[in-house]
Amino acid sequence: MPVSEEIFNKEVDEVVKKPKRKLTDKQKENLRLGREKMKLKRAKEKELKAQVKAESKEEIKGEKEHIKEKKVNIKKKRKTLKEINKDKEQAILARLEKQETEKNEKIQTRETLFHSLKVKCLEKASSVKEYNEIKGALDGIDEDTLHDDDKLKDYAKKVMKPYISIVEVKEI
Repeated sequence: MPVSEEIFNKEVDEVVKKPKRKLTDKQKENLRLGREKMKLKRAKEKELKAQVKAESKEEIKGEKEHIKEKKVNIKKKRKTLKEINKDKEQAILARLEKQETEKNEKIQTRETLFHSLKVKCLEKASSVKEYNEIKGALDGIDEDTLHDDDKLKDYAKKVMKPYISIVEVKEI
């Protein structure tokens, strides 16, 4: 074999092992301090990451709760608006019913008053002919005239004036 090949074919026993380098006490102390420092640094980073993660979870949870509260508030407002509208509708209906009742009462009162005046006029008749004239004139009144103040007053003054006093005509 050539010479170059002999170099590569050395046995393992011939390999020289170098002894490990010995560190001084100061170097060992500095290495220990460095490792402790890095350990603290890593722990702080890990704690900071955990804290950020926890804060983000809390923020997300807070946002979800806020959204839920908004939805609940919107539903409450809708219910409140519905109730308000329902109350308003009921108030309008009650007002209209009251107006109708008052109108009907006024019509009934007016009709009652007119019929009482009619009876007074008929009582003052001195003859059958006069009675028939008054009855014919007063029976000829229609509902429009009875419910319209101006028409009723004019009609009452024209037909009833000789039979009832002016005060009674003004009451109509």
